[in-house]
Amino acid sequence: MRKLTWAGLTDVGRKRTGNEDAFIVDPELGLYVVCDGMGGHASGEVASAMTTEEYHAFIADRADGDLALPYKGEPGATLGELVMSNAIQHANDKVFVAGMRDPALEGMGTTVVSLCEHEDQLILAHIGDSRIYRARDGALEQVTRDHSLLNHKIDLGELTTQAEIDSFKHGNVIVRAIGLKDYVRPETAVHARVPGDLYLLCSDGLSDMVDDWSIENVLLANADNLDEAASILVRMANERGGKDNITVVLVRVDDEPEEVWAEDDVLTVNDSSPAPKVAREESTAPTMRAFEPEPEPEPEPAAPAYKDFSDANADEERTAPHTPVFGWDDELEDLEPARPAPRQAAAPAEVKRRTLDTAVVPRASPPTAASIIVDDEDY
Repeated sequence: MRKLTWAGLTDVGRKRTGNEDAFIVDPELGLYVVCDGMGGHASGEVASAMTTEEYHAFIADRADGDLALPYKGEPGATLGELVMSNAIQHANDKVFVAGMRDPALEGMGTTVVSLCEHEDQLILAHIGDSRIYRARDGALEQVTRDHSLLNHKIDLGELTTQAEIDSFKHGNVIVRAIGLKDYVRPETAVHARVPGDLYLLCSDGLSDMVDDWSIENVLLANADNLDEAASILVRMANERGGKDNITVVLVRVDDEPEEVWAEDDVLTVNDSSPAPKVAREESTAPTMRAFEPEPEPEPEPAAPAYKDFSDANADEERTAPHTPVFGWDDELEDLEPARPAPRQAAAPAEVKRRTLDTAVVPRASPPTAASIIVDDEDY
């Protein structure tokens, strides 16, 4: 059985007066998206909210049978990657046009990181410097690459030594973002569903404040409690400065093995009719001892020929009933811990937000944007 467990949290941070981050979760579609908006006034918040809504609407339309994919994808991309890439490009069109029409929204943009279920795979897609991490087998790995000016210079061969990379002064400049121009090139990847894998989607309000080693420790120590893990990560980012809005979405793969049949699961009774099949999981190997013939019982000693079997001693003379091969303890079943109620699926185009109480924290005047959008073709 396929199952993903999630938790999400967003917070304004300690320096900003408004939250330009947004995230959306729809478990029925298997869709998880985080956006970090940028722009003057409230336009960053408009860009991130619009992107999550348009992204969600595009994926929902595909699930409803609309198979149109109007945008080109990377050569060799799978169907799942094409759908995710098209969703990002569709959202980019909406944000770009809105910015062109309204002078108050001119120059707005947003990053996006997303994860979506597709058949037996997980499809990842992103634009900008928001990140996706994966915790697997006790280790944390960043599975997306920032679309930053720093990485762009490295790719061009203009920064070749560690000293040049460390001294680069424009690490907050990104070269790809939704809303930058009328076309955007997303980056996608296909991941196998591995039970136990834990994915973290986050804005740079977390990754800029909390180092990867600390993130790894939090995720590994709280892998069974995603709400607690999300709360701790946001709190750590705030304690270390909280210079930007902070958003985290955690997605854990909790797939369970499917029930399968094997040829030896069919038993013959009296060499004529097959007995009902017995389901078993791939991860177990039943001994089938319950179906082995029982040994012949030893004959009981004959009772005296003239034994007086009266009602007075009937109870102490009668033997206990035969114990069945299979038995279930109803009392033990009743003592099993109650499973938590599943999360409700997000309503269409509904942005799921939860904000920590930071009212007691004094607010400073909003600084300049943490990330700056430039066009990679200019470099």
